[in-house]
Amino acid sequence: MELVPMIALLLHPLLASGLVVWIWWQYSWRKKSYELKGETRAAHLERHERNGERLLWATGAVILVAFTGRAVSGWYSNGDFTSNLLPQSLHGFMGPVGFVLMVVLTRMGREARDKRKAGESFATSRLKHGRAADIIIYLVFIHAFLGFIYTFDVLSGQ
Repeated sequence: MELVPMIALLLHPLLASGLVVWIWWQYSWRKKSYELKGETRAAHLERHERNGERLLWATGAVILVAFTGRAVSGWYSNGDFTSNLLPQSLHGFMGPVGFVLMVVLTRMGREARDKRKAGESFATSRLKHGRAADIIIYLVFIHAFLGFIYTFDVLSGQ
């Protein structure tokens, strides 16, 4: 495989590794939320909410980098940037599905925040948001593992 397509394809796993760490850090809020009190908790909650929005955008950007890498690879191998855009593995199919789940998770978080700020009961919304985060964290690590395996296909020139 030529150098440019390989770099384009490997940029995604590099950025995604940082994203996985960020997702884990964001997920760790669940444990921290029970330990913190008062103003410290309020500041951390605000940061959690702000980072949740940023994380959604970063996830979209990492997925766009993946599609861009596939387009560059298609251009170099077949002369057509659309030739490699369709996912060729379970990892590839899970990316857009995972993004949709992240959108849903973010919406659940916004709903809990809005109810809390409005003075309404938000316990159910918070619970749903937390349970969705539990599911997503498992899927993220499965997705990352599949991506790790897929990276060897890229490196071997497939």
